[in-house]
Amino acid sequence: MRFHYQGLTEAGENKKGSIDAFDQDAAVTKLQSKGIYATEIKVAGSGGNTGQGESLADIRDQLISYLPVKNAQKIFFFRQLALMFRSGLSVTEALTILTTIQRGRIRLIIINLNDEISAGKSFSQAMEKYESIFTPLALHMLRSAEASGELEPALLRVADFMERKAEIKTQLISTMTYPVVVLLMAIGVFFYLMATVIPKFASYFEKTGKTPPAQMVQMMNISDFLIFNWPYMVVAVIVIIGSIIYTYSRPEGRMLIDRFLLKVPLVGKMISANAMSQITWGLSTLLQSGISVVHSLQIIGALINCKPIAKDVISASEDILRGADMGKSFRKTYIEDLIQQMTLVGERTGSMVSIMHDAGEFYEQRIKSISKSIATATEPAAILLIGGLVGYVYYGFFTTIASA
Repeated sequence: MRFHYQGLTEAGENKKGSIDAFDQDAAVTKLQSKGIYATEIKVAGSGGNTGQGESLADIRDQLISYLPVKNAQKIFFFRQLALMFRSGLSVTEALTILTTIQRGRIRLIIINLNDEISAGKSFSQAMEKYESIFTPLALHMLRSAEASGELEPALLRVADFMERKAEIKTQLISTMTYPVVVLLMAIGVFFYLMATVIPKFASYFEKTGKTPPAQMVQMMNISDFLIFNWPYMVVAVIVIIGSIIYTYSRPEGRMLIDRFLLKVPLVGKMISANAMSQITWGLSTLLQSGISVVHSLQIIGALINCKPIAKDVISASEDILRGADMGKSFRKTYIEDLIQQMTLVGERTGSMVSIMHDAGEFYEQRIKSISKSIATATEPAAILLIGGLVGYVYYGFFTTIASA
């Protein structure tokens, strides 16, 4: 955000101009670091027509700042920062350049990071304010890398991890979207036929005085039930969905639902494979950055969405802290046997990073394989579901026409 200011230097000289800062307090702090004490400060464009183009850009940035930071923006930020460090630029120089490239909330965050670092904080200390945006994993990696002087490779590792996680998330969403859409379409078609077509047939039979066949009577009863009770059905659906959301928001309820989902064919395998991928890639990335096994597992456990698996990962970290070896600590209900065996091998050979990297690639391929299996199983099921519903209705039509 840009601010116009008027102020005094320590020598009593009047100063005025513009400055970029995250908010007004940050702008004041930034001016003080330059030896300027603000007597008046306001958002650029808040009075008069001065800098109308800049003011419109600031307003746009301010509006966009309320939106979440996109994953692609975060990945770009880390990669570009690493590239600039490789080119020999300082942190503040690199961040200053990035403020001209990025837009929206991420730009305001970069401005604030630059202000914090200019005020004397380290890069990782400035990043702590945005832990919820950049994830604890990124923050711990950067803190460790800063201490060892290997910030550039750590930034690239963070970007790689976030990129892989985004790809897997996209794969999961695309896999689960098709079955949901098909189910909604099937329900929609059935409701449409029952609410519009069947009543017309019922009206026809009432006018003719004939008794409809048993098949048509059954469909007319279903149609009447749906037409007269649809408000109660909508309320019931809302209550059920609300109950599920409320239950999922409670720790015990979320644990119960996640355990149930892990037992669902294919879906459970997909959830498990995704969690195992996070464990393997997370361990590979964090251990490579010099973070201890215990601390790495605690960070990964906090990132995994499936609570039973997350609980097992945290439990494994506690076992290691108490002195157990890694292979035995990973013998948990929801941690797959392959991970248990590979950690045992990695611990014995001292090649945990490379083994976890290979395991991560394996689970990436497994997620793709499960996705194909779900798609393969969904297509015939969708045809049978929609075809069965439509066929049921049309069979009733033809039976009725034949009897008429």
